[in-house]
Amino acid sequence: MRLQRLLLPLFIAPSAIAQEPPDYYTGVSTSSPGVLRSDLHGVIDDHLRFPYTSSATDTWNILELADEDPANPSNITDLYRNQSLLKQGGGVGVYDREHTWPNSYGYPNDGSTNYPYTDCHALFLCDSGYNTSRSNLPYRTCSSVCTERTTVLTNGEGGGSGIYPGNSNWRSGSSTTGTWETWRGRRGDVARALLYFDVRYEGGTHGTTGVTEPNLILTDDQALIAASNTGSNILTAYMGIRSELLQWHLEDLPDSKERRHNDVVASYQTNRNPFIDRPEWVECIFVGTCSVGTGFCYGNVGCPCANDSLAGGCLNSLGVGGVLTAMGRASITTDTVALSGNQMPNSSALYFQGTTQTSSIFGDGLRCAAGTVIRLGTKTNYAGASRYPGPDDESISVRGQVLAPGTRYYQCWYRNAATFCSASTFNLTNAWQIDWQA
Repeated sequence: MRLQRLLLPLFIAPSAIAQEPPDYYTGVSTSSPGVLRSDLHGVIDDHLRFPYTSSATDTWNILELADEDPANPSNITDLYRNQSLLKQGGGVGVYDREHTWPNSYGYPNDGSTNYPYTDCHALFLCDSGYNTSRSNLPYRTCSSVCTERTTVLTNGEGGGSGIYPGNSNWRSGSSTTGTWETWRGRRGDVARALLYFDVRYEGGTHGTTGVTEPNLILTDDQALIAASNTGSNILTAYMGIRSELLQWHLEDLPDSKERRHNDVVASYQTNRNPFIDRPEWVECIFVGTCSVGTGFCYGNVGCPCANDSLAGGCLNSLGVGGVLTAMGRASITTDTVALSGNQMPNSSALYFQGTTQTSSIFGDGLRCAAGTVIRLGTKTNYAGASRYPGPDDESISVRGQVLAPGTRYYQCWYRNAATFCSASTFNLTNAWQIDWQA
């Protein structure tokens, strides 16, 4: 177990909101779905709990900052209706707090030992009427025969009605046999909140307080969800619909609003939602695909000064070869691919894309991605590692102008300031081939 502690102020100015610390996920392995799940659980569990309602700092304080309207800091933007509403400072009024994983499924009774009840990674401010309308309906796709719950045009998103799905929420039925389809601007947010719950809450006890925690599991089995609605706090509970949520994750990838919510909550609770920071990890844990594409151009032969390596690119001044891997879904329409570079000096690293393969000596290493070359972005290595894209970067398919299915080749050039092999003071990782689909 590794508990990351972030600075915890009682009141946070927007400029002080804690972004992801560079070492937060250091040591997390993506070697298999089980290992990644276990490592992530060790990073994000044992968070600091705040009371649901209190005269001291509570979930109202956290959420009114987390869901603040970026265009008007006096307002919040609610989850389902997308309306900008004046902050009310706590107490149920025109908006209240939405448990995206309904508390009736596993943890209905609040108290100082109920961690999921007040976990703000899965709590959002929400129009009170829409919160009531959603009730405890599972998340899944509806149809045009469902009842429409429209959104408001705010900050260029939402608005319109009468056409399914449009920018509206849609509901039908009641309880576990019913349906709530979140509008397309926030469906990824609710999906990743529940994916977080599935990994954060795996039973056992809180590592600091010793409190027993539930095992919360996403499923497609409607009967298991129904059986979780007992009226009591139980040790194992279910929510869904899992397959639909995985699709929503792809349809609505993290944006600045969701990243702000994550950053603010982390500044209080001291833990983060990893699927906002690393959306490609969803594919590994929940689909079972922990790598996309194929590595090539390893530095085991042909390096410029006999600096051959057994893994990665040609040896650098650290005595290892820089390693490039890729994870995520290589789909032009739902691109979650991330390139990860490791075993490099703490220096600048340039990720680039080519349209053909080659093999030629370049600096202290081998250049293997050529043809039409596009610079994806430059990063700074921390603990010998970096990745592209970052939170504010375009996706690889967008930045790389991958407009149709086809193959692209990727590599990372990095500065190796120590004179090691040649006078060039730079090297390259191995290369990576990705076959893009529509």
